[in-house]
Amino acid sequence: MSKTILYSLAFVALGLLSGSIGPTLPALAAQTNVEMKQISNLFVARSAGTLVGSWLIGRLYDRFNGHPLLAVSLLASAAAMALLPVSGFLWMLVMLSVFIGLASASINVGGNAMIVMVHGENVRPFMSTLHFAFGLGGFIAPMFVAMFAERADGLQIAYWTLALLCLPPMLLTLLSTSPRPQVKHHEESDIAIPATLLGLLIFYFFLEVGAEASVMGWIFSYSVKQGIAVHQAYKINSAFWAAFTFGRLATIWLSTRFAALPLVLFFIGLSTLFAVALVVFPPSSALVWTCTIGFGASVAPVFPSAFGFAQNKLHLSGHVTGLFLVGAAGGGMFWPRLI
Repeated sequence: MSKTILYSLAFVALGLLSGSIGPTLPALAAQTNVEMKQISNLFVARSAGTLVGSWLIGRLYDRFNGHPLLAVSLLASAAAMALLPVSGFLWMLVMLSVFIGLASASINVGGNAMIVMVHGENVRPFMSTLHFAFGLGGFIAPMFVAMFAERADGLQIAYWTLALLCLPPMLLTLLSTSPRPQVKHHEESDIAIPATLLGLLIFYFFLEVGAEASVMGWIFSYSVKQGIAVHQAYKINSAFWAAFTFGRLATIWLSTRFAALPLVLFFIGLSTLFAVALVVFPPSSALVWTCTIGFGASVAPVFPSAFGFAQNKLHLSGHVTGLFLVGAAGGGMFWPRLI
C-alpha cells in the first residue's frame, strides 16, 4: 500500500478524534453533571496532552521505525475514545482527554515527519493530501454524533463507532514497513535552523491553530446559544467540517500552482474577514451559516501551506515538526479555554 494512503488513513482517524469533541460537549457535560464552563476543561486537557506528546515524541520518529509508534498511538486513541462515553466523572474525562492528546500528538508528528521522509523536497501536495484526510475525518465525526443523537445510548454508540474506525489504519500500519529514519540529516538540519525563524513559526502555529480549534470546538455550542435549533446546530457543525475538508482538498491543487507563503497570506486575510463579519453584523442563522462555511473553507489551506513553507526553509525533522505542534497544541489549549 502507498505510504501516502496509509498516513492519510491515520489522519482520517486523527480528524475523527478532533471532530468528535465539539458536538458532544453538551452531552458530556450532562453525563458528568457539570456546566459548560467546566466541561471546556477538556479542551485544555487534550491540548496539554498534545503539547507534551509533541515535545517528547518528535525525536522518536527520527531515531526509530515509525510505524510501530503510529500503530500503538492509533490503538491507544481507540481505547480512550471507547471509554469516554461511559465515564461518569469530570476528572475521568480529563484524564482520558490528556491520553487522547498524547496519542493524537504521536499520530500528527508521525504522519507529518514520515511523509517528508518519503517524499522529501516534493512533499507539498502529499502533505496537503494528508491534511485533507484530517478534514475528512473531522467532517465524518459530527455526522455520526448527529446520526445517533436521538437515542438514549447515542453518545456511547457514536464514540464506539468512531473508536472502531481507528482500528483499520492501525492494522494496516503494522503490516507495512517504515521509512528509514534519517538521523544524521535531521541532526544537521536542526543545527542550521535560525532560532528567530523557528520561534516565529512556533508562535504562528500557536495563533493559527488556536483560531481553528476555537471554531471547531465551539461552533456547535455557539450556534445553540444564538437560538438555533439543536438539529440545525449539528448541521452547521458538519457544514464547517465539509467546508474545511473542501478547502483542504483544494489545497492539493493550489500547492502545485502557487508558492506557499502567498497562499498563507491570502487565506489568513480571507478567514479573518469571515471571523470579523460574525462579530460585526447582527447575529442571525444565515450569518452563522455563511461565516462558518466561509471560515472553514478559507482557514483550511493555511496550516498545510505553512508546513510546506517551513519544509522548504527548514527541512523538517520529527523533532522540528514536534516543536511546531507544541506551538499548535498550546494554541489549541489556550484560545478555546479563553473563549
